[in-house]
Amino acid sequence: MKLAKITPLTAQQYAKISEDIYDETERVDHAGMLAAKCVQHPEYGDIILVSSSEGGCLMIHCDPISDKPE
Repeated sequence: MKLAKITPLTAQQYAKISEDIYDETERVDHAGMLAAKCVQHPEYGDIILVSSSEGGCLMIHCDPISDKPE
């Protein structure tokens, strides 16, 4: 299982990171929330960006190192 970090983002950070999403694989708009999954983001690797109509933004960052056997 991959380890994941959940990072709160400001609107400016969210906008900057979302500009770099080239390999978006899935987008879900549900109940005032938007989630976009991205594989191989140039800086963060596999991420999910989440934003809400209330103005909150999060990045879920999957740690690729945790997939490697020890």
